[in-house]
Amino acid sequence: MKALKPQFLKLHRWVGLTLAVLLTIQGLSGMSLVFRDEIDRVIHPALVVEPEARRVPVQALMDAVEAWHPGVPVSRAEFPAWDDGAVLFKLTAKDGTRWLTAVDPYRGVIVRDGSLAAWPGEWMFLIHDSLLAGPFGETIVGIEGLGLLFLALTGPLVWWPGRKRLKQGFKLITDRGADLKWRTLHRAVGASIAVVLVMSATTGVLMVWKPEFRDVLRIVTPVTDKPTPKVGEQSGATMVPLDRLVAKARAEYGATALRQIRFSDEGRVAAIFLESDLTVRAEGAKQIYYSRYDGSDVGHYVSGALPVGTEIVDWLITLHTGMFGGTATRLLMLIAGATLAGLSASGLWLWFSRTSRQRKRAPAARAHAMAEGV
Repeated sequence: MKALKPQFLKLHRWVGLTLAVLLTIQGLSGMSLVFRDEIDRVIHPALVVEPEARRVPVQALMDAVEAWHPGVPVSRAEFPAWDDGAVLFKLTAKDGTRWLTAVDPYRGVIVRDGSLAAWPGEWMFLIHDSLLAGPFGETIVGIEGLGLLFLALTGPLVWWPGRKRLKQGFKLITDRGADLKWRTLHRAVGASIAVVLVMSATTGVLMVWKPEFRDVLRIVTPVTDKPTPKVGEQSGATMVPLDRLVAKARAEYGATALRQIRFSDEGRVAAIFLESDLTVRAEGAKQIYYSRYDGSDVGHYVSGALPVGTEIVDWLITLHTGMFGGTATRLLMLIAGATLAGLSASGLWLWFSRTSRQRKRAPAARAHAMAEGV
């Protein structure tokens, strides 16, 4: 292994340099998303409302949003975990413009509205998810993830000081110049956080190529895809009020908290997301798909009642976001994001410092060689 260290170090350095800027962006954007909902409530005070005894019907909230943005389809409605939180509606216009509209669930009034640029949390999510570049950006993020996985695996191999000198590997040298101080800090911190970065990179890569991951899992275990029901257009037909669909979902699948409603097939299908009491996964949901014309059940996807392979796929997002262990693991992922940004930036600085020294030494070395030649 010792003989391979120089090769690993060279590869580690060049992969890190190639991806440094992108990994810095991923680290900073990722850490900002760990407590995204809590941060949104701080930077957007209008999202915090005064609770009352009764809530406005969900359909009335939807009607208010559609009247505010006529002709712009609603893609989903997100219901907060807090009693004093506004309901957030997400819309996408035909030209691709995205809008977010927050509605007070007790009074039915719009408390905040704006395009993507007015919602830093959503903008940061899209940077982290796809670099604001759609499917092409997602592919780049996947490649970044593979690069990070390589760095997180090779970094400890390059750093490893041996079992007898393990403590020495974490020693920070501060009295021999800034370069050595930052180099020893870079190595020690990287080795300390490597396991978390491996998990983050692996889950991130698998989420980018989730369909391919499902296909691989199907070789060894059954995997269920999410329903994609289609409902034929019925010209002139009225749609079932959303509250009736929510009530039906609770009656048939359990009266748990409503978390989302997602719309598909040009709004003809509504997926009711209720919290799942069948799983320990923090983001597990009972997803029931209804035709909005007649309220018929056209598909369901219930966390905790799915094949093992499907549950494995769904756990990816929970592991990636740190939701699996509550506040403690979310804080860990916050630290990991900050550390990734720091490692990327410090690695870039160390390379620049090293090459600058080499450039300064080059003239002296050439002069010495010429003098020796004479």
